[in-house]
Amino acid sequence: MTAVLGGFFAIWAVVAVGMLLAHLRILDAGSQLILSKLSFFAGSPALMLTMMATADLKRIFAWNLLVTVLATLTTGALALALLRLVLREPDQRRPSMGHTVIAVFCACYVNAGNMGLPIAAYVLHDVTWIAPLLLVQVAVLQPLGLAFLDIEAARDGGGPLSRRQNLLVPLRNPMTLGVLAGLALNLTGVTIPQWLDTPLTMLGGLAVPTMLIAFGVSLRLGPLPGRGPQFTETLVLCALKLLVQPLVALALARAFALDAVTTLAVMVLAGLPTAQNIFSHAVRYQRQVVLARDVVFITSVCSIPTIMAMAVLLG
Repeated sequence: MTAVLGGFFAIWAVVAVGMLLAHLRILDAGSQLILSKLSFFAGSPALMLTMMATADLKRIFAWNLLVTVLATLTTGALALALLRLVLREPDQRRPSMGHTVIAVFCACYVNAGNMGLPIAAYVLHDVTWIAPLLLVQVAVLQPLGLAFLDIEAARDGGGPLSRRQNLLVPLRNPMTLGVLAGLALNLTGVTIPQWLDTPLTMLGGLAVPTMLIAFGVSLRLGPLPGRGPQFTETLVLCALKLLVQPLVALALARAFALDAVTTLAVMVLAGLPTAQNIFSHAVRYQRQVVLARDVVFITSVCSIPTIMAMAVLLG
């Protein structure tokens, strides 16, 4: 239990630093944007490259991966259906492509890194459970979502893209390139030389802190979580993330007759809060920043009791 609480404390301590710096007027909204860009263009690509280059790919084809993927897709599909059929922009228009991508990610994209690792260590007693989930998110879901965000941003900047341009857009994204480069190194068995690994590790170390500090700045300078213009949508996305996704994972685990340990693993991983990098993407593309911030905040706080409940009921 101490490791779980320690993981949550570490995250919120860095967020609190961002809030304090904003309160003291050392950082402002412009600083928030700079920090998010630093994470997006330098820290996160380096982090993705080094993590993908050394990840254990053997678990990718295990049954727990299939359950995790299906639970994620089911929750994302539910969010997409609600966005298309029920939820609306504050001015009652249907959600745009960028709005839809950020909202769907809020509902099903979990914090597998700085939240998932300590939780896996304590609750599951094996941090390698995180590997398949992390690979699916950074190698498939994230590039796909960023591609749609890039396409919308390109259209806003200069009109529709051709089919060839649409296909090439993801390859111009630094985070996607980091993932692909890391996977290529992993699959070919090439080891990053020490002289290159050291600066990449240093840059990768910037990704999470800069992201969390920017998040703290937003909390201090923006409206309080839950008081934004999309209160109903915020609650719906939080419910999908913290309740629906783990329950779908549990049902699928039972349907596939997974053992008790694997069932607990897929349910706990599905119940992780929304990843902070969704907020970073929202800032980078200026799409639903307040919505992403509120969902990340609420799910990060409320995931503590829900994950503990899962550990007690299934552990």
